Amino acid sequence: ALCQGWRSRPVGPLAAAAMRSYADVLEAPQVDGAAHGERRPRVRFAPSPTGVLHVGGARTALFNWLFAKSKGGEMILRVEDTDVARSTPESEAAILEGLKWCGITWDEGPDIGGPRGPYRQTERIEAGIYKEQLDRLIGAGKAYRCFLTPAELDEMRAEAERNDQAFVVDSPWARASEEEVQEMLDAGAPFVYRFRVPQDREMVVEDLVLGEVEWNSDDLGGDFVIVRSTGVPMYNFGVVVDDAQMGITHVFRAQEHLMNTPRQILIYEALDLPVPTFGHMPLILAPDRSKLSKRHGAVAVSDYERQGYLASGMVNYLAQLGWNDGTNKEIYSIEELVESFTMQRMSKVAAIFDKDKFKWVNGHHVRLLSDDGAVSMIGAELVGAGVVKEAKGEFVRKATRLLKERIGVLSEAGKELQDMMAYDLDGMLADDKFKEWVEGGAIKETAKLILDAQADGDLDAIGEDPAVFKKLAKRISAGRGGARKKALLAPLRLCLTATDHGPDMAVFFDMLRHADENVLTEVWSLERRLEAL
Repeated sequence: ALCQGWRSRPVGPLAAAAMRSYADVLEAPQVDGAAHGERRPRVRFAPSPTGVLHVGGARTALFNWLFAKSKGGEMILRVEDTDVARSTPESEAAILEGLKWCGITWDEGPDIGGPRGPYRQTERIEAGIYKEQLDRLIGAGKAYRCFLTPAELDEMRAEAERNDQAFVVDSPWARASEEEVQEMLDAGAPFVYRFRVPQDREMVVEDLVLGEVEWNSDDLGGDFVIVRSTGVPMYNFGVVVDDAQMGITHVFRAQEHLMNTPRQILIYEALDLPVPTFGHMPLILAPDRSKLSKRHGAVAVSDYERQGYLASGMVNYLAQLGWNDGTNKEIYSIEELVESFTMQRMSKVAAIFDKDKFKWVNGHHVRLLSDDGAVSMIGAELVGAGVVKEAKGEFVRKATRLLKERIGVLSEAGKELQDMMAYDLDGMLADDKFKEWVEGGAIKETAKLILDAQADGDLDAIGEDPAVFKKLAKRISAGRGGARKKALLAPLRLCLTATDHGPDMAVFFDMLRHADENVLTEVWSLERRLEAL
């Protein structure tokens, strides 16, 4: 169907409207306050719907979005779905969902439409958009049908290797007569369309990230394919046609696409279209400096979402993979990123994806949650972990307020609260880690003084009145001959919580006293703890 639409479909009103917008490229609105002739930035993110949204793609989309928003420009979402065997609607939906979760929005796209659509390449093929531009190239003698077979190409490649030469496509069909071409067409021979590469053409690009980059057309390997034998446009041709028709002014992408740039420049020039400004961003590598992959942990945005990372944490961390604002600041809101972002601060060297650093950044964003946000997000994790029935009530509110100061990702909340609520007194007494306090008598002395305080009613307001712990500590210090600091506080915490770490005990017991039937995990109330003690 794609092939038929490509070769014989007449140009309809949809394609005509899309082609008319080429003229609009030169008439885009100017940026407010910009110098005369400077156009309002239009950037794009163009994923292939053959999988999920990975962190590399999310970062590319983010930097494009930040640039557009910081300059008062527009972001376009385009779906490059010409790999019909692997592209699926489910994948497209997952990518769009991942972008939305990150808070990345677009002004035009396949889901919301726009004046320069269609925004899926398969639909653009059906509309005849690429065919019209191919016809222009053929008419100008800058593209031709090539009937070279795979076997013939293999032999040309082998011959170059035997002669220790670089393989350069020198197709005889570049010089074939119309009669020779027609004879092959009449015979039904398969063919591709190749772009006629000019000889010794110097190209210079002022890349916004890499600086000045130069190429010579003689180093491109000869005439390259721009349309497959199936009638589907190759990447370099399709992206030029799409970016020009959609008025894209700036193309920001990973450095792995740098090799495509000279071929695209030649196509822009052959079609007499304005060449956008390019910026090739550093790659994201694993800690061992290899390509980031699943063996290094999650690479999909949705995986991190399921693990309990926040969208704000994800955006903050991705923004720092190859960019900084020139300060030591590491925690940003999205508004601060928009305000600070400039391509001039983009690094040229590869960025290392450090999951520990990512978790640290995310933990800061967890702590920035409002109390209501913590109840909603952390509370949902507590329900999912089977710690509480519902994410509501005073216990949940106090628990989530306490937990947000202690976790790096939301998924840690359930275990963290269960560990906090546990009271393994026997395990603590048998642990060599606490041998000093047990055998030295500090635990036994402290336990007796705590029980005396309970008998006197001094613990009745624990969790309500912060002064209770101050009074208790003073009583224990006096009873243990003036014990101070760690010698006083460590045995006190071990007696009441059976662990040497945890939240402020006044805050913890304030939460604990609100435990009710909504709590599903075992509750060791103060009374139960003192009975065991």
